Amino acid sequence: MTNNDWDECFLLHHRPHGETSLIVDVFTKKNGKMSFIAKGAKKPKSKFFGYLTPFTKLRITYTGRSELKTLTNIDRDFSKSTNSLSKTSYSLLYINELLIRLLPKDAVHEDLFQLYESFLVKIHAGENIELTLRSFELDMLEMLGYGLDFENEIDKNLSIDVNKNYSFIPERGFRESKNSNFSGKDIINIRMRNLSEVSKKHLKHITQEAIHFCLDGRNLSSREIFRRIKQ
Repeated sequence: MTNNDWDECFLLHHRPHGETSLIVDVFTKKNGKMSFIAKGAKKPKSKFFGYLTPFTKLRITYTGRSELKTLTNIDRDFSKSTNSLSKTSYSLLYINELLIRLLPKDAVHEDLFQLYESFLVKIHAGENIELTLRSFELDMLEMLGYGLDFENEIDKNLSIDVNKNYSFIPERGFRESKNSNFSGKDIINIRMRNLSEVSKKHLKHITQEAIHFCLDGRNLSSREIFRRIKQ
């Protein structure tokens, strides 16, 4: 990549490298998840200082052929600043950690990039954080190939019936169950993204179980942090 080839990206995570530099993981529009070294980024006079912030779209250039490339230029719109850490910010940190865990490196996911950008716009506009988060989780799972089948139940492959109740099996889908209070109507509303019509408890259970399965049972650091803060 040459210095004239700008790419848009969002910062997912950064960590120290030596005394003055940072290793940064970003989600780029053109090339998906990538890692860079930002040389001297911790120095106040560095061209990167104050620019590497999460939840704000960045423009970057970089060089290198190895997996760890070198960041060469960066730009951002400082009029779009983020608030101090809050419940919303921790939800955003959770989404960033999900992308770090689930996105393969150097695989283009432009639709997911646009979904993430739209998600941030909605959050900054003050839309309902929980419903926006659940919608993003469902769409992200589908885009990454982990989508759920909201059309048919798993045993007889029959269409979901609005008059029946179902239990959720994370690795498979929905099974008819008289012991569950999760209705076929709920499942159809989720499929149609009418999420305000579905119990928040049911929504959260389904997305968390599906994501837990995709992560092979590994815990997310952001969830543990938020859980400790609420206690």
